[in-house]
Amino acid sequence: MKNKLIPIVKTTAAAVTLVGVNTFLHPCSGMMVMKCQRTTNIGSAVLALIIAASLAEMFISKKLIQRLTGVITTLMSIALFFIPLLGHCGGARMHCNTHTMPAFRISALVILAFALAGVIREIISSAGSEVNETA
Repeated sequence: MKNKLIPIVKTTAAAVTLVGVNTFLHPCSGMMVMKCQRTTNIGSAVLALIIAASLAEMFISKKLIQRLTGVITTLMSIALFFIPLLGHCGGARMHCNTHTMPAFRISALVILAFALAGVIREIISSAGSEVNETA
């Protein structure tokens, strides 16, 4: 279970954010599609990719795949942090500025922290196994 904790946390954080930004943390709604709605759609796609990579990391036992998915989730969480720069409403008190975009940023930081922890754990464990192999 110890090896699965980081992917579980990443998957859960991404899934909760994905559900949240499409339900109660939704962007502004109106007669026409606003910039914030397009940004939310792109952010939702990034969150879905993070979920897929985290699930692959959890269920595939090959070390190379686990390292690769760890790097992918790290890069995608960095991209998720900058998603709000793609566009949002101009009013500071609009729902997208007070709920949706902060949700993207907060979840990106949480996912990034756990993704980096996973990558660092993989680096340390691979360095330890290389030392044991040469001894």
